[in-house]
Amino acid sequence: MTQKDNIIRHASKMFVEQGIKAVRMDDIAQELSISKRTLYELFGDKEELIYQSIKFYSEQACERRRKQISDLDNPLERMVIGIRDMIDAAPIAGRIRRNMRRFYPTVYAKLEEDVQATSLNDLKRWVSACIECGYFEKSIREESAITIIHHSVHGMLVNTLHEETPSDDLISLMSYSLLVFIRGLCTVKGQCKIDECTQKYFNNI
Repeated sequence: MTQKDNIIRHASKMFVEQGIKAVRMDDIAQELSISKRTLYELFGDKEELIYQSIKFYSEQACERRRKQISDLDNPLERMVIGIRDMIDAAPIAGRIRRNMRRFYPTVYAKLEEDVQATSLNDLKRWVSACIECGYFEKSIREESAITIIHHSVHGMLVNTLHEETPSDDLISLMSYSLLVFIRGLCTVKGQCKIDECTQKYFNNI
């Protein structure tokens, strides 16, 4: 691991745990026993370090999600678990995004473009596979379904509902809303599978 990679890994943890506004370049330098000058030589400014650190955090979350569903053969089950993982991560991911939008809007815009492209690609694969395997109706508007699911999850990440609603209640609300929508896309075969997944993975809603 290079020095730059090590800094990104540690800074990511600090930003997530303490907040991107609260963590100063001095704090990161002290934590890693390096000079602040080294940080500026490697990253230029704090905004670039935030961008690379939170991008790393998001990529790690995506990799974890893909590993979690890699052994599942059923595309609808993969989709349900993938979306559930996004929802579970929403309280922390949402706080990070809201703080970036407020304090570092340029970083927020740049990062959102990267992160949303990744999540959209995952959703496209899942929805296409569900149609191909007969779990979703062939007559659905695929792009519209993907957009609604994507914006439903993303909308929860950037609004203030997390600050007003306990995390467990919020996860239940988001899960229920998306499951109802996804069930509406399903064939009879898909409805049986989504009901099975609901019992298996969402017994708290």
